[in-house]
Amino acid sequence: MKRSSSQPLLKYFQESDREEKAKSAGKTCRDLYKNKEDIFGAIACKIAHLNINLREPIKRYKEISWGKHGIWTHEQKARAAKLEKQLKARWALEKLIEDQLNCFQTDYNKATVPTRLKDVAQLLMPKGAPPLELAAFTWLGDWRPSSILELLGSLSPFLSESNGVKQVLPQLVNEIRIEENVIDEEMAEIQATCVLHLPFGPMKYGSKITPLESIQTEFEKIYKVLSRAKMLRFKALELVIKKVLSQTDAAEFLVAFSAIQDSIHQFATCSRSPEAKSKSFQGRKYSTIH
Repeated sequence: MKRSSSQPLLKYFQESDREEKAKSAGKTCRDLYKNKEDIFGAIACKIAHLNINLREPIKRYKEISWGKHGIWTHEQKARAAKLEKQLKARWALEKLIEDQLNCFQTDYNKATVPTRLKDVAQLLMPKGAPPLELAAFTWLGDWRPSSILELLGSLSPFLSESNGVKQVLPQLVNEIRIEENVIDEEMAEIQATCVLHLPFGPMKYGSKITPLESIQTEFEKIYKVLSRAKMLRFKALELVIKKVLSQTDAAEFLVAFSAIQDSIHQFATCSRSPEAKSKSFQGRKYSTIH
């Protein structure tokens, strides 16, 4: 802006100053709008960057979570496989125990109604059992049921649930002995009838009833008593296996019971053998000399 000759200098400077301010104000407004755009752009950029930064930790968290989930799933499958293996082993053990019980039941129930006197003797005193074994353990043809329970009492310190066995066992022994006494009384009545009333001597002339026919009724009574004794024997064994002991202890008891039966039989057999007696005598003679 040029000053005219008639224009005062101060007024010129004032007007120039106003024009400069107006120009600078205009420029400032334009820059302000530009700056606003830049600010909004910067804010948008920061927001986008923030979103990216937020997504990356989430993605990493998901990767870590899926990794941990995969490890947990693998461990769960491994534990399930172990449980399945143990269940199969338990089922197999349960089947073996059941098979062993069935063997006892079959052995106890294989007798038939006696038809001759020697059949009765065979039922009461089996030929396969040595006299020492019969005298020590046999009751109406086999082990006394209460003896099975007493054997469990002697083995209880070696069982995992020994305290529970000691609490339950006395009551079971008492109940089994009561049933044994009832069977003993029935057998005593049959023996008294056989001794006092049956015609074991010569029959009267003209009698149509043979001695065998006259005692057939008593044979049937003996068979019933022996059957009850076998059922009580199996009941005692089944109580021990299924009601008193755990599965593992039951298996250990069956193994021990079988081993004890075999040991007693072997000892009784050797005791009655002439060869065993001679060997025993020679051993004592040798030890006396030396």
